[in-house]
Amino acid sequence: MAIFTHVLIFILIWWILFFIFLPIKLNIPKKTESGHAKSAPSKPYLLIKFILTSLLSTIILFLMILFGFDLSNIFNK
Repeated sequence: MAIFTHVLIFILIWWILFFIFLPIKLNIPKKTESGHAKSAPSKPYLLIKFILTSLLSTIILFLMILFGFDLSNIFNK
């Protein structure tokens, strides 16, 4: 049960951090080509954001495990 809980917490932390990192370093071009959205970024840097999010989520989950934060104790009562 604890492994499942840790995986769930990791996924929740990952998605929250990913949505926080998405608007960072966006460059919206002043002139867009025909057929493209005006608000579409020229380079979204998704791979960098994916790697950064994964690393930070792993560190946060490791610290939570290290300090004994475990949601499985709540559900076992």
